[in-house]
Amino acid sequence: MYSESANRWQQTRVITIVKGKIMKETSGINGGAAFPTINFKTILYLLVSIAVLFIAIIPARIISGIFSQDVSIFYISFGGFTVLLEFMAWLFLCAPMKIYESILANKVMDEKFIVAKAQTESELSNDEIVSGEQEMLLAMKEETKDIITSSSMVDVYRQGCDDFYRNQAAHRKEQLDKIMEYLHYTMAPFIEPGDMEVFCAEIMSFAINPAYEPKPFVGLKGTLTSFDVRHLIWNITSRLGLGKGKPYSVELCINFIRTMFPDLCKDLDNSTLKNLRVTSTSDKIHIDLPGKDGISFHIPQSIK
Repeated sequence: MYSESANRWQQTRVITIVKGKIMKETSGINGGAAFPTINFKTILYLLVSIAVLFIAIIPARIISGIFSQDVSIFYISFGGFTVLLEFMAWLFLCAPMKIYESILANKVMDEKFIVAKAQTESELSNDEIVSGEQEMLLAMKEETKDIITSSSMVDVYRQGCDDFYRNQAAHRKEQLDKIMEYLHYTMAPFIEPGDMEVFCAEIMSFAINPAYEPKPFVGLKGTLTSFDVRHLIWNITSRLGLGKGKPYSVELCINFIRTMFPDLCKDLDNSTLKNLRVTSTSDKIHIDLPGKDGISFHIPQSIK
């Protein structure tokens, strides 16, 4: 692209200079004769004029003979035929010569244009070449600046995406860590240590995937009620996004509770289970509203 701009610039310079030289030389071509010397045309015209004089004598003598060799008639006829023959000679001789001169002049002008162009290209000064190179360097600098700017924008875009997903991942990890801590703290009085890992694995799978289908976990009947497990699931999903247009819906929570705690939900229908925050006097797991950060549970600081 840069070499093309340089070639176009140099061609413009050459054509401009060549036109100036040709304009100066064209006046000489059009004003002068296309033949080697002016004497050639003069001699040619002189010879033709002499021939016309001799030729005009013949019809003049014939006409004067008709009028008994009248001298006045002879001169009148001679003058008339001379004028007529001179005009015809100019018409048939000079006009073609003028056309030929014009054609030859154009041919000479084209040849001089080519020669002048070649000379002008070789006569370009070093200052003009350096000036052209400076213009190209400035153009290259501007375009390189635009490319660098565009590249910088791409880097900023990628960095923004990386930071966003990195922050999302960090936030997600913090959520899951706090949920795991909450499960161990809250469920400790109700689940044996050997069963805690299995129980937490099912709950954490649901925390990661809202559509997860849990394995039934039995053995809590008589220790906890449906109110407790509903509170447990609400406390977790409310921090992950519970409600219309969010990852978790009431229907998903109902299905999870009914599948994982079948013995606690045996005689309950969905209209009862959908009341996730309803309380009773015998609640052992209470509603835990999210802290100011939207994640934290109310766990005593002394045990953290």
